Amino acid sequence: MFRFVAATQKPLIIPVFIPHLGCKRQCAFCNQRDVTGVTEPTLEDVETAVKSYLSWSKPRERTEISFYGGTFTALPREKMMNYIRKGVEFVENGKVNALRCSTRPDEIDEERAEILKNSHFEVVELGVQSMSESLLGKMKRAHDAETVFKSVEILKKFGISVGLQFMTGFPYETEKDIEISAKSLEVLRPDFIRIYPFVPLKNTPVEREISSGTVQMHSVETILERTVTLFLAAMKLEIPVIRIGLPQSSDVPEIYPANLFQVVAAKAVSRLATEGETEFCIPDNFKTSFNMAKKEFPFLEKTEDSDS
Repeated sequence: MFRFVAATQKPLIIPVFIPHLGCKRQCAFCNQRDVTGVTEPTLEDVETAVKSYLSWSKPRERTEISFYGGTFTALPREKMMNYIRKGVEFVENGKVNALRCSTRPDEIDEERAEILKNSHFEVVELGVQSMSESLLGKMKRAHDAETVFKSVEILKKFGISVGLQFMTGFPYETEKDIEISAKSLEVLRPDFIRIYPFVPLKNTPVEREISSGTVQMHSVETILERTVTLFLAAMKLEIPVIRIGLPQSSDVPEIYPANLFQVVAAKAVSRLATEGETEFCIPDNFKTSFNMAKKEFPFLEKTEDSDS
């Protein structure tokens, strides 16, 4: 029996976008400012955003403020601490439960991890993209795979949950590159992952290379199949995949199905069925994907349900 794992009891995450802040370079695929449509937020902006979310959002068991879009731990120290102090205010007055952020693997060390741990940060997401050394070079990431292993180890040492963000389908990517990333999950053992199939964002180095004919995009079907490979690797290790794909935006080309997560999960079931699997443990929010797969493999029978 193959067990699929869903992310359950998701907290309400209040996003504070700090697009490209703290980033010391531009990765080949990145254009955060255009994607988010916002500039550097002031402390007043942070307070307004949090209060706005709290005013209209349906209450959940947990609420967290997240600093997304830049390299949070690479911000100038005083600027980072100002954002942290503003977030801590909401934790200490009971409005939110915790803080979280996204950052680069090479901007995590024990000093910064300790600051986060002592400031109510319970989750840190690392923009990993790939664990293939050759592909990291093509992406202009300026760090190696070993740096990822070290940063995950440090965060876990301080009791901080770790999420990893991967990209699939980058134009220079090979099947071997995806296999390297999938295999690395056995050692990294993150608490969850996100998967972002490649999108050619405007005003990025790789988009210009595509436009000039220097490199070609993979077909959508190829990218989806490689996403399935990474998705299944996580499922086999019972690592939740909490998101697949970028948020919809006028600046994000619509090249994938609107129900991308369901499509990937359905393809995953279909692949397993092709390989001979006939019994599946399916969480409730995977049922639509399972039914999509059954259209291709009518003999599939759901033998067990799970909310996990």
